[in-house]
Amino acid sequence: MDRKEATQDSWWNRLRNFLKGNTSLTVIISAVLLLELMMGLMFYQAQNFIQRTMERMVGVEMNAIYLCIRNKLANAEVTVDNMSWVVGEALDEPDWMLELSHQMVKNNPIFWGSGVVFEPNYYPSKGKFFVPYSVRGGTDSIVSLRVDREKSDFTQKEYYRIPVEQGISHWSEPYENAVGPKSIITTYSTPVRDKANRIVGVIVADISTDLLEEVMNEEKIYKSTQRFLVTGNYHLLAGQDNPIFREILELVKADKDKSEYLTMTTNDGKKHHVFYTLVGGKTDWILINILDDNEVFGRLRMMRSMLMLPLVLGLLFAWFIVWRSSRNLKRFHKVNAEKERIDSELHVASQIQQNMLPKQFVRRDDVDIHGSLVPAREVGGDLFDYYIRDEKLFFCIGDVSGKGAPSAMVMGVVHSLFRAFSAHENNPAHIMQSVNEASCKGNDSNIFVTMFIGVLDLPTGNLRYCDAGHDSPLIIENGNVRMEECVPHLPIGVFEDTKYDIQETVLAPNSTLFLYTDGLTEAKKGYKQYFGIERVKEVLGKCAEKDLTPSQILEIVTEEVHQYVGDAEQSDDLTMLAIHYTPQQFESKLADTLSIKNDVHDVLKLNQFQKAFYAQMDMDKSLARQLQLAVEEAVVNVIDYAYPIGTDGDITINMMSDDKYLKIIIIDSGVVFDPTLKGKTDTTLSAEDRQIGGLGIHLVRELMDSINYEREGGKNVLTLIKNLKNH
Repeated sequence: MDRKEATQDSWWNRLRNFLKGNTSLTVIISAVLLLELMMGLMFYQAQNFIQRTMERMVGVEMNAIYLCIRNKLANAEVTVDNMSWVVGEALDEPDWMLELSHQMVKNNPIFWGSGVVFEPNYYPSKGKFFVPYSVRGGTDSIVSLRVDREKSDFTQKEYYRIPVEQGISHWSEPYENAVGPKSIITTYSTPVRDKANRIVGVIVADISTDLLEEVMNEEKIYKSTQRFLVTGNYHLLAGQDNPIFREILELVKADKDKSEYLTMTTNDGKKHHVFYTLVGGKTDWILINILDDNEVFGRLRMMRSMLMLPLVLGLLFAWFIVWRSSRNLKRFHKVNAEKERIDSELHVASQIQQNMLPKQFVRRDDVDIHGSLVPAREVGGDLFDYYIRDEKLFFCIGDVSGKGAPSAMVMGVVHSLFRAFSAHENNPAHIMQSVNEASCKGNDSNIFVTMFIGVLDLPTGNLRYCDAGHDSPLIIENGNVRMEECVPHLPIGVFEDTKYDIQETVLAPNSTLFLYTDGLTEAKKGYKQYFGIERVKEVLGKCAEKDLTPSQILEIVTEEVHQYVGDAEQSDDLTMLAIHYTPQQFESKLADTLSIKNDVHDVLKLNQFQKAFYAQMDMDKSLARQLQLAVEEAVVNVIDYAYPIGTDGDITINMMSDDKYLKIIIIDSGVVFDPTLKGKTDTTLSAEDRQIGGLGIHLVRELMDSINYEREGGKNVLTLIKNLKNH
């Protein structure tokens, strides 16, 4: 063996002997490294979550701005296109054209000015240039005039030349207006044709960029957000010109699709998130959204830096303990320290397990929920969970086979699976199916879970549930206690291909659903002296006579169990969940109904219907616009998806208000279509490829306080509720 090999062998032996003699140090170092790895993974997951949330929120924000701009531009385009036909029919009345331009400005608040530009010498009696034009004055007045001076040759302007030469409608590049108060405007123009279909001029509508600026500056999710609107020739229509914008504009110019999300570092060394998309329609405009990376991820990075110091201090402290232990403590003390460490970890594990349960009990006008879990050991294998989404109460209760840490780990996995799979699924049988398939993978220990999953529709009381080998729930109704008969299924984790079926029942008003694990019925004080289901019913019957709340019911049941078992050791986890259902009646003071066809052109009727209803309510205009947008988006979704292409159908919109809440019920008889489960809109598509209503349920969720879908009597029923007390 040469000197180099001898040195390596000596080094390895010293390290091995050191680790053998310092087992505690090895364990602590490994734990610290594992903790660092876990922190790195947590930071990575948190960063991904924030990234996805940011993209989703900005997508919703940009779609709202896009829709608002498109609505305004579409109104201008439709008005001008329609009036071009009117002008063509009235060419023999030139003196009426000035009044026409005045009415167009008066009836369209978004118009800065409007008029008709006739070809030179079209009306010889009017001079070479005849341009009847109206413009808003400085005091909200409308000034009508003839722009007929020789020096005002509008035929060379972009808004005249392109429509005449190409025979198309056109949005011009921004420019400073020559008539009326000074402002930067963009003009929409369309050809005017006579009865022989010859182009004799153009009709124009001027839009002030101040209007576009106002739309772009509406509420921002991130304070650092910068928004810009540019033309296809990259002239700025709205937004504040700055170096960052000019750098990013070069990237936009290089992108042929003009629809992208990217990150870039500008010349000042700052990272930015850039979203941009085409506005579409008859424009070639581009909407750009810029976010500062520090605002998006700044807090997460600060938290990571703050956590590093305790980690380093903990490492130094661990070294100190090992050093002291190796010099002063005997084997007994080491064993005792190890026991204390295990107890501490079990205590932390118990706290983590308790933190996984719902942190707050729900108490609303229509439902009161309370749950409790008392583990037999430091950690247990029972679980319960609940939350409300789209006016539906999702809840579950489960019991993992076995006890202690293994069961607690499985409990945590199943709990997370329930949350994940129920986030976008309303069918409890499908949720159970997904949880079972995921739980069977890698289940070499053959641990199974009995579980009950329910979905309660709060407006109707319709309860859909699925039972995977769990104890059937009890229902307290009209002072009586009965057991709900459940179809038995195999527990979770037994066979991956197990099929689960759904069951349904209806909870009566003022009834209570009581769920439990076998730790309640199998609580015992001696050899096979169980508490039993009949004693449970007896206790619940007493609670029903007193009309107790869920929390009071659980307290009394727990007290009865403790009195029964006495000093006997708790043999199993004791878990209970009580749900008291108290639906409220909606007494409308104002109500109206509209029926339309599944035709996007009928959306105009819907908008007029909404405006009239909100006017009767004397609603704030800003709130009315938001509600109008939400209802329109929901109805367009029904038009797009509830009826197959080429199929005619009716859509009924019921609107009602009791001065506290506004309830909007959208009913159609199309195919089963739950819009609350519709996936995220693909914002990478161009505006032409994206369907009408593409903003979908995301925008409706942002604007409404609650949303609920049910299939009733072969019809889709979508209920939207807005809390008027908050406005």
